[in-house]
Formats: sequence, C-alpha cells, structure tokens
Amino acid sequence: MKIKQSTTDGNIQVIEELHRQGGIGKPNVTEYVILVHGDLLTKERLDSVRESRAIEDTPKRRFQHIIFIPGLFHYKMACADAFWRIWEKPSEARTDPNSLHEHVGEIRPDDTGKFASKPGFRRTHDIIHHDLWASMLDCWRVEARRRNPPWTSLKVFAELNPDWDLITEMSENIVENYVATTPDLSKMRRRPTDQRDKQFENQILRNRDELMYVELCHAMNTGDIGRVEASILPWTYMFKATGKHKYASQILRFMSDMAATRYSTELRRLVNPTGKAGAFRGVDWLVERNNLYTKVIHAGKSSNKTIDHITKESVLIELYRECHVTVENGFHLDHRTIRHAQPDMTKTMRKLGERLHKTTPHQFSPARRADHCVEDHIAKSMASILGSKGAAAAVDDPDNEPMIAEADDLADD
Repeated sequence: MKIKQSTTDGNIQVIEELHRQGGIGKPNVTEYVILVHGDLLTKERLDSVRESRAIEDTPKRRFQHIIFIPGLFHYKMACADAFWRIWEKPSEARTDPNSLHEHVGEIRPDDTGKFASKPGFRRTHDIIHHDLWASMLDCWRVEARRRNPPWTSLKVFAELNPDWDLITEMSENIVENYVATTPDLSKMRRRPTDQRDKQFENQILRNRDELMYVELCHAMNTGDIGRVEASILPWTYMFKATGKHKYASQILRFMSDMAATRYSTELRRLVNPTGKAGAFRGVDWLVERNNLYTKVIHAGKSSNKTIDHITKESVLIELYRECHVTVENGFHLDHRTIRHAQPDMTKTMRKLGERLHKTTPHQFSPARRADHCVEDHIAKSMASILGSKGAAAAVDDPDNEPMIAEADDLADD
C-alpha cells in the first residue's frame, strides 16, 4: 500500500484498504470484531484513528469493531529490554565480581562491549538463558552440599541416582532459599549492615528476574496462554520502573478490557506454524517474518528497491520458497533456514560454574559488600504507584528505545 502512515488520514486509509482486501464491506458490523495484532506504535495509530472518527454515526465508521491485541513477540522483546536496563545498563552495576556484566565476560568474552551498549534481542535472550543455567547448577551444588557435605559436586550427587522425591524436595528448597521474593528481600535489606550480604541479595534477585523471563519463553513456546497472562502483572511493574510507562499502560488496559469477557484465554494470540511441540509463536512473529521476506530478502537492491517492485514480488514469495526447497532437496542440503544449531555450552558452563564456585554468590556471608545494590524494581514500581495518586502522568524515558526485530530474532526458541 502506497499510503503515508505518519498521519491520521493515512492510518484510516490503511484500515479501509485492509477491509477491502479482506472482503469486509458489510455496513453493520455490530456483532463482529476484527483482531489486530501489533506493537505499541500500531496501538497508538489505532487510537488516533478512533479519536478522529468519534463523531461518526455507525460503529463501523467509528472503527469500534477493531480490537487491538498486544503482540506477544514484541512483549517478550520488551521484557528482555527491561531486564537489560535493570542489570546491565547502569555502569555502576558492572563492577561486582558476581555482576551480569562479569558473567557475560565468561559466556561471550568478545561481546561485552556490545552487550553494554545496544545488545539487541537475540543476544540478550541467549545471555539470560545461559546465565540462568549456570546459576541454577550452582544452586543445586550448594543445596546438595548443604544436605550432605560429602556431596562436593553435582557429579558425585548424580552418581548416587537420587530418587524423584528428593529432587522435588531440593528444587522446592532452591526456589525458597535462592530465588528472591519482594517481602523476603525487603526484610533482608532492613537488617543492620553487618547482618547483610549484598552480593547474595543481588544474586537471588537476578535469579528471580531470569526465571520470570525463561518461564515466559517456555509458556509461549508451549502455547500456555494462561501462564503467559499470569506473567503480565510482574513484568508490567518492571516496565514502569524502567521507564516503559506507555507499554505498561497499554498492556494493563488490554488485560482490563478482556477480564470481563470470556475471550481472555480463548483468543489465539499464539499460533503453531509447523505443528511441532514447543513451536508456538506470537501472531506478530508471523507478521515480522512476512515482513522479512517481503521487505528484506525479496525487496531488491539499490534502485530496484521500490514500493512497486516489492508489491510485484510479494505475490511470488511462496513460489520462490518452493523453488528453493526443490533445489535444497535435490542437492540434499542441510542448512535451510536462519535458525542456527544450538551451540555446545558444556565448556562455557563449566568455566562459569568455576567462577561461581570461587565467588560463592549463593552462600550467605554476613557483612559482605557490593559495589552496587540492585533495586527490586517490582517493589519500586508498586511504591511509585501507591505514592503517585493524583500526580501527573508518568512520561516515558526518552532514552528508552524499543529493541528492533532482526532476522536472527525470528529464529526464536
């Protein structure tokens, strides 16, 4: 569509053109709704359209039938960005021996500079997972040794073939003792300085934030929309605490609108294009994937990269893909997508595990100091909300630019 989307009139033309292409021409759409998946910018454009059409005489002319659904792929990108802004962006948070920045030096020694500036979604996503793996393995080592001193390593513990009941009991203790909750952490931080371990407090708080993110990823991959919805409230607090006020407001408004209807958990906000287990994706992920093929891979180059050229090529994309598949099958090619094989992280995990063994972040040491005490941003946001009734509306952090989806991000796992 050759339509300028930076104006309200242009956005109205886009919606009407989408109606035309979809064969939606019935004047009375009172009994129907159209679901629109997108990012925050899409929502703001739809709001501007409704405001400009508020005086029209029919629901269709007022665009009341359009229901915006926050894209879960962009929601996950916002979560990764909020995590980075808490644990990596502040320069004072990078100097502790147990800081995320120091761990990145073990996981990706060549990427420490990039991760400290603009890491992008894929790099942040992978680092969160890898750091959590090492932290949880260290928690298991500490818990096993606490129960039985001869269990000096996880290898010794595994050779004993522990039964499932013991593993379940230990995992529950790990969550209770090495993953922070807002009430327990607040109580710990009210103690006298000589009774506090600030490095331990930082570590269990990071364990919580990383577990929240990994749980969200797992819930989305398995299509568990109920668990995805359960993650929204704590992440909304973190959005507000990191300056993402618009995103937090739009997410809460959507959840509030859906709470009174039966559609909340029935909306297909996740789809499974391949039909494989653990391969669910957000609808906006599919949109970004289509944009990748349309606007990047088959968009032409130099003077050929025009809207007319993109429009002509777009109808042939599936044919191009079928031709590629035919050639790949004929030559028995293995590497067919942008999805990379999972790296062997054994040596990296062992190296990071040795560092954790040396710095003992999961063992409480009274009076141990830290260069920077990371705030509990959920508690910070709750306190801000309770103390801001009647105050002026919060303004987004001007330095809070969203992460941009790139080709590697669409090979999400």
